[in-house]
Amino acid sequence: MPLRAVLIDMGGVLLEFGNAEGLPMGRYDFRGREALLALLRERGGVRARTAAAARAEQRFSQDELEEVLFAPWKREHARRHELGREADWHPHLARLRRRTRRRFSDRRLLGTWFAPFAETVAPLPGAVEALAAVEATGLPLALVSNIPLPAPLYEPLLARHGMLAPFGVRQFSYEAGSRKPSPAMLLAALTALGVPPAEAIMVGDRRSADVAAGRSAGVRTVWLRSPDAAGPVPDHTIEAMSELPALVRSLLAPVRPGARQA
Repeated sequence: MPLRAVLIDMGGVLLEFGNAEGLPMGRYDFRGREALLALLRERGGVRARTAAAARAEQRFSQDELEEVLFAPWKREHARRHELGREADWHPHLARLRRRTRRRFSDRRLLGTWFAPFAETVAPLPGAVEALAAVEATGLPLALVSNIPLPAPLYEPLLARHGMLAPFGVRQFSYEAGSRKPSPAMLLAALTALGVPPAEAIMVGDRRSADVAAGRSAGVRTVWLRSPDAAGPVPDHTIEAMSELPALVRSLLAPVRPGARQA
């Protein structure tokens, strides 16, 4: 079938998050929590009178932040595969607002925590150039990605490197209400593009999610080799994003009688 659309994953394909979750971890999680606590103490927050009291307040606040916000969210996040959707931050952020009597929006609260980590996120080697070369073929592109936080936190990371505008259609699991390996986001993207599944490819680094979703949707699959190798066999395998433009061009080229496909 002729190739008429390219669907591409984000984490591990376009952007390098440094972990499989795409979330602040380690020192970036700690720095984000410190920034979030500072935000919550603004506008009339109680200030400790001594250094010892300040340290006690800090420990209490960190513990309370974990209890009220992060621990309940983590319990739901651990069930995301079972539930087939991402964990919802809103009820936990609403609880945090009630406890602290602050009115910051979900986006402001999560963005404050996410910001130190966001500064470390960069494109994978060759990803910017590969995306530009695929866009130059004239094929419509769709971004199809599992993300544990609202899309407005990730989109600026793509925009910073000129990797957002090429995607006329974007499907993010947090907003979509489903996550790969479900084919729902792929099918929604293809409907928006007006392209049948057999005339598209899905490019991703996880056979357990990207390749499995592509198979379920009836889309040809391109696996960017990674440790996530347990899952359906892809139609094509690439070792680096720099190989993607040539593969896409080969799929656009007419197949001569008797010739082998790429």
